Amino acid sequence: MREELSANEDIIFTQQIDKVVQGRGSTANKPRQLVSVGGVIFWHLMVLVALDLWLLRLLGYIHLPW
Repeated sequence: MREELSANEDIIFTQQIDKVVQGRGSTANKPRQLVSVGGVIFWHLMVLVALDLWLLRLLGYIHLPW
């Protein structure tokens, strides 16, 4: 069952939606997004390097002291 909003609540709801939509296109969060994306890429690369080293060691192509 759907609840009807009063006029004030409807206006507040619309304003909140506008803030969310504007926040997505905002350039204020761009550095944080870039750092986040950069961090994800960095950790994925680190995992890939670790898996490559493990596989090469497992196959006997490299001999690491550990």
